[in-house]
Amino acid sequence: MSGRAVMWCAALLLALLAPRAGAQDTGPVQVVDEVVVHGPEKTKPETVQAYSRIGVGDSVTPEELTRAERRLVATGLFQEVHVNTEPTGPDHVRVILDVQDKASWVVAPTFALSSSNIGGGVLYAENNLWGRSKKFATAAQVSTAESGLYVGYLDPNLFGLPQLRLSLEGQLKSDRVDEYQPGASQENPEVVRRTRLNSASIAGEFGVMLFERVRAAAKYRLMLIDAKAPSPDEEVTEEAFSTGPSQRDTSLRLMVGIDTRQNLHAVMEGINIEASYEVSSPGVWSDFTYRRFGLLYRHGLRLLGEHNLVLRGEAAAGVNLPFHQELTMGGNSLRGFLHRQFRGDTRLSFTAEYHFPLFTVRSLSFRGVGFTDTGLMLWRNIPEDRQLRDVNGRVVRGYLPDSKEGLDGATLAQGVGAGLRLYLRNVVLPLVGVDVAYGVNSGEFRFYLVAGVNPS
Repeated sequence: MSGRAVMWCAALLLALLAPRAGAQDTGPVQVVDEVVVHGPEKTKPETVQAYSRIGVGDSVTPEELTRAERRLVATGLFQEVHVNTEPTGPDHVRVILDVQDKASWVVAPTFALSSSNIGGGVLYAENNLWGRSKKFATAAQVSTAESGLYVGYLDPNLFGLPQLRLSLEGQLKSDRVDEYQPGASQENPEVVRRTRLNSASIAGEFGVMLFERVRAAAKYRLMLIDAKAPSPDEEVTEEAFSTGPSQRDTSLRLMVGIDTRQNLHAVMEGINIEASYEVSSPGVWSDFTYRRFGLLYRHGLRLLGEHNLVLRGEAAAGVNLPFHQELTMGGNSLRGFLHRQFRGDTRLSFTAEYHFPLFTVRSLSFRGVGFTDTGLMLWRNIPEDRQLRDVNGRVVRGYLPDSKEGLDGATLAQGVGAGLRLYLRNVVLPLVGVDVAYGVNSGEFRFYLVAGVNPS
């Protein structure tokens, strides 16, 4: 099935699942005469009202007021939110949006600590630029696997409309790519080839949200990629990616899906199902020709008050993927194994996490998590000479001698473990996480620490 057919089928399915126009809430209906915003020191009142999606002349019910309060909490801008009404006449009310801002900016260290990837850096992030919920971040990181500079801008409220979203990002990156002997049962996987990839990229994405649940987006990315010769100290010294002049990798990614997720302080609720199609070809100004298809499922369930079951499943497949665009598993994406230990052009993965409260010290909450990660990785097709070439004959992927295609060469791996999460309610600060995972296949325990934002 072509990418266009996939997108049309997904769009039709989502249209059928979208709420019907005219559906009404139960409960008494009241007309809004005025909307008043109290409390914010930085956030503009019009931004608060835009996120509430309540305006003068609207008809509201108690259920709609509750949803407005949840929308405001889900922005991540406020540590306290209360939505109330005052009568102004028969069946008419004044809506009062009472909010308390979080500290919106942070300068913080970042850390990455896992098997085969150790390092850190510094991050500056502003979560409420100009009081209008615009977001800006810049970071620098040095680690054993990935080092670089990152800058990003996100407008989740474009033109004052929460339905529109725009993001821009740029990155300079130096990436050490280790390839390992196949198989998930090794206690200490051996590096057989080590390649250095340097890249510079810029990207922009525009998205739209319909009915507060149907999301569509288009992303255009431009990257310059340059490979160095493999390390002579490893077993395989044949190139995984041809050295020489840098190449231009541009791609267009289209996505459509259902997304009802809301992060309500430390608990994530709602479901996300999306289909994506990415193409790179001379038609989008690229030196490469490849395609990538994806299906993603994410679901957050609130249980027993502040307990949270979070599920994530993904199916991804690529056609003629060059070395730097291959699918990977391992490390934080498959705990219990090394960072990017497994590579391929087809991946199935599933993660289940159960988060639960431990204790709170003032605004700092400590939460525990138990998890299981499962992944299947394989190559669908490997050329007979083990070299994938572009239209100009340049090698964009040289496969390892022991690589096998199909289910015979597939890797099925599972990790289980537990961890700790720290959540600061009154500051816009990323979670700090510590995980200990057991690789079921290898019988090895591995430790993971992530603090702050990883630029990669």
